[in-house]
Amino acid sequence: MMKKPYSIGLDIGTNSVGWAIMTDDYKVPAKKFKVLGNTDKQFIKKNLLGVLLFDSGETAEGRRLKRTARRRYTRRRNRILYLQDIFKDEINKIDESFFQRLEDSFLVPGDKKGERRPIFGNRVEEVNYHTTFPTIYHLRKYLADSAEKADLRLVYLALAHIIKYRGHFLIDEPIDIQNMDSQGLFDQFLMTYDLIQEDSHVADIKIDISAIITAKMSKARKVETLLSHFPGQKKNSFFGNLVSLAFGLLPNFKANFNLAEDAKLQLSKDSYDEDLETLLGQIGDEYADVFVAARKLYDSILLSGILTVNDLSTKAPLSASMVKRYDDHQTDLAQLKAFIRKNLPDSYKEVFGDETKNGYAGYIEGKTSQDDFYKYLKNLLAKQEGSATFIEKIDQEDFLRKQRTFDNGSIPHQVHLAEMKAILRRQGEYYPFLKENTEKIQQILTFRIPYYVGPLARSGRSNFAWASFHSEEQIRPWNFEKIVNKGKSAEAFIKRMTNNDLYLLNQKVLPKHSLLYEKFTVYNELTKLKYVTETGDAKFFDANLKQEIFDALFKQERKVTKKKLLTFLDKNFDEFRIVDIQGLDKETETFNASYTTYQDLLKIIKDKAFMDNPENAGILEEIVLTLTLFEDREMIKQRLTEYAEHLDEKVLANLSRRHYTGWGRLSAKLINGIRDKQSGKTIIFD
Repeated sequence: MMKKPYSIGLDIGTNSVGWAIMTDDYKVPAKKFKVLGNTDKQFIKKNLLGVLLFDSGETAEGRRLKRTARRRYTRRRNRILYLQDIFKDEINKIDESFFQRLEDSFLVPGDKKGERRPIFGNRVEEVNYHTTFPTIYHLRKYLADSAEKADLRLVYLALAHIIKYRGHFLIDEPIDIQNMDSQGLFDQFLMTYDLIQEDSHVADIKIDISAIITAKMSKARKVETLLSHFPGQKKNSFFGNLVSLAFGLLPNFKANFNLAEDAKLQLSKDSYDEDLETLLGQIGDEYADVFVAARKLYDSILLSGILTVNDLSTKAPLSASMVKRYDDHQTDLAQLKAFIRKNLPDSYKEVFGDETKNGYAGYIEGKTSQDDFYKYLKNLLAKQEGSATFIEKIDQEDFLRKQRTFDNGSIPHQVHLAEMKAILRRQGEYYPFLKENTEKIQQILTFRIPYYVGPLARSGRSNFAWASFHSEEQIRPWNFEKIVNKGKSAEAFIKRMTNNDLYLLNQKVLPKHSLLYEKFTVYNELTKLKYVTETGDAKFFDANLKQEIFDALFKQERKVTKKKLLTFLDKNFDEFRIVDIQGLDKETETFNASYTTYQDLLKIIKDKAFMDNPENAGILEEIVLTLTLFEDREMIKQRLTEYAEHLDEKVLANLSRRHYTGWGRLSAKLINGIRDKQSGKTIIFD
């Protein structure tokens, strides 16, 4: 026990805690400690100080990503089980062990419970199958186009593959597979760009983009060709970088926004969404729409490169294109082998046999990327006479393509659904149960759990679930609407998604694009500014002047600059001349705040009296909240129907296509709900 007075000092860090005991005379005392263990020493004298080390805290990102991946794989597995449940009775009539063999197909031979050949269970039929259908896409094309009765096991394999790799859901509307509208998406991209760039008129230039997309040239050359139609738009301009992004290149937006660090984006990267979110955090969410438009254009360009078959008679254009890619791959490989064997015999083994290199062996085994493989080949072939054909196809990214590549992510689910319908229609003539269950099988492919419903864990079984249910019945794609209470789930989602006010902790924050919040940010910036008269006096804007500036400029202009403000003041104030504005960013001389949501909604609603009526403020705020919280078009439409008595059907339909992102830091009550007792004014002086 310490008999002298002492104090304890702590040094607390992110992954350590240092401690020391100190007496009043600033000395660190020592104490004898008993020594445990196999040693001759019984005591040791130590100073009373030390440090405890531990692992530093980590964010929940890693855990969240793993949890999301587990859910994705579980849901994919469930889709296959739903399909097996529909097929099992008919399959068991011809082959009772079929599903068991498929289940065991990923095991090593010694762990398999039965025959090691998964499809037919015997060598002869298995070899014949792989000879007839080298890939699953050969089978899908055959079943979609052939009127002959096929083995039911093959029908299951094709449908299971379609359901397993069902494509993306970024496009809600039905699409014409034979005529992907890249031109329409390009025109939409140009119009969106003009909306955010005040002096831009690129949408006035009409060009046929399909000729550029399908041209046999590199991506960089396609970008140059396209930009040549737009005078004044350089490759490294904001517009040029967006075009490069849409064609799959890696542009850097650093110079476009005077950023301190690189802002490189590439749509094929897994980190694209996070990279874009970081960029929008620096430049503002008002640019989000043009990046969305660029992504849609990118997907259509990729898809046009995948669906390369011109045979309009096929009901399986995707599978037909994949079959063509397979055949082209075999041709390319034979030619490359012959060329290297003749001209570079010493490199043959490395290219086709060494998986540790970036040659064909590493590429086909998935150990090296397509880009690295192309670089390796170009370096190898560059100085060889007769290699121009290979180099040209590599530059076009059309050499030795695999069937499974990153750009398959651009395939909409509607493409796979069209092939599924063709197969079900053909084989349903021979298997009545397929006709009876056509709708269910299609629902397995098209069904998605809405993100606002979240995980389907029942109450109390997960910390991450909030879904509400009408009954305890098992959920399937075809009974989801009956069992899940989507309305209550959406309300719970809203509560989880919105943060609390920084100052009024029990109040929810407003969306970043809320009309009220945007008005607050404008007034907040105006409050800090001073105008300078010709006599040299610098004064703050009074409440009336701020209101006039807000009505005349911010309601009319998407971006308000110092020049525009000075022009307005010069025209409207005769009693004194204002020569300068103090408080704006010296480099840009532009307001950071804007009232763009008002202009967005006015273009859709087209009723200024309705927009300016204070009685409708609550309706507009609820509309913006809905467009911020939800991306699901169905849920947006459902919530917007509450305002059918105020807005017509066409307006509501156009509103449902709008989407906002981001949240403010303050609540409506703080900004406009607390009034001064004497003046009756709120923070924004309403």
